[in-house]
Amino acid sequence: MAFKLPAQLATPGKLHHHCQFTITSSFNPLSWRRTLSPEPLLSLSTSFPSEKCIGKQLMTCSAMGTAEATGAVNLGPGTPVRPTTILVVGSTGTLGRQIVRRALDEGYDVRCLVRPRPAPADFLRDWGATVVNADLSKPETIPATMVGVHTVIDCATGRPEEPIKTVDWEGKVALIQCAKAMGIQKYVFYSIHNCDKHPEVPLMEIKYCTEKFLQDSGLTHVIIRLCGFMQGLIGQYAVPILEEKSVWGTDAPTRIAYMDTQDIARLSLVALRNEKCNGKLLTFAGPRAWTTQEVITLCERLAGQDANVTTVPVSVLRFTRQLTRCFEWTSDVADRLAFSEVLTSDIVFSVPMTETYSLLGVEQKDIVTLEKYLQDYFTNILKKLKGLKAQSKQSDFYI
Repeated sequence: MAFKLPAQLATPGKLHHHCQFTITSSFNPLSWRRTLSPEPLLSLSTSFPSEKCIGKQLMTCSAMGTAEATGAVNLGPGTPVRPTTILVVGSTGTLGRQIVRRALDEGYDVRCLVRPRPAPADFLRDWGATVVNADLSKPETIPATMVGVHTVIDCATGRPEEPIKTVDWEGKVALIQCAKAMGIQKYVFYSIHNCDKHPEVPLMEIKYCTEKFLQDSGLTHVIIRLCGFMQGLIGQYAVPILEEKSVWGTDAPTRIAYMDTQDIARLSLVALRNEKCNGKLLTFAGPRAWTTQEVITLCERLAGQDANVTTVPVSVLRFTRQLTRCFEWTSDVADRLAFSEVLTSDIVFSVPMTETYSLLGVEQKDIVTLEKYLQDYFTNILKKLKGLKAQSKQSDFYI
């Protein structure tokens, strides 16, 4: 079954062939591509009356394309919005929280879109951010969060228990359409490196099609593709080695240039302020690309002990969730395990960063290397373990 982008945003002939959503590949059609609605989730043609104001209520709009302003919004003359006012979507995630922290440190007025949850994201409030509740799977909850916002930074992804399309496609379509209708002046979207080369992987397909959707929306935007997070390696390799538990290894030649999420946050805000980045697709990669075995060897050296490595053939990885945990957007989701298919060939998740550093005015020496990141982690954790061991001995003495 073929389907297309909402008519308001689709531009015939401009999209990549697999973003036309016509299934032509030899493999079985992916479920999310069979079930996506061809209709727009939110109408962009609706005009928002900038002067209409009823009490202090905020704007709401329905998922069927009707929208009505019930409060002063950042549309039209007379309603200026400070360029330092940003909305971070996905603010409780590995990357999102670093974006929030860095933005606050740099003086931004940060608003965090957070789903209603039993355990409130109090740490965001403690940092100084404003928390607003909304759910990308419920488009009618989105517009009120954008009132008075200049820039949206979108680093959200679906929960493990959710179908990929619910948040990563349908939710993002609604988010982009709302941003357009609400007059958001800049939109930053995080994607995956090489997503355009792997239409057989559902999440990468969705990321690429979302890129095209955003590009055709008319919003001023910056798209940032990422390779991998250093933070994901701690739970995947460092902790199991210290605890003498098994770690998963592979003989696949795939190399990934992991990057510290703090560096990603810093570069993102530089790109946000740089007008030359508007409309660009940037890729952030760490200083060096690493294979799984190289990462394990580095962890062994820094930990001072050997790892109990369980080597898994690439063909078996599709049945396990372990290796995909180094990417926040591929954690523990059955549909996302197709990401392991990428490991069947000699692929490098990295790009030269010279031009990007030059564009952003950043020095390569200021980017944390994986060696330095892991060395700091092991130094700190081993120091704490040594202290705990000393305390244990003191307790034994007095007993």
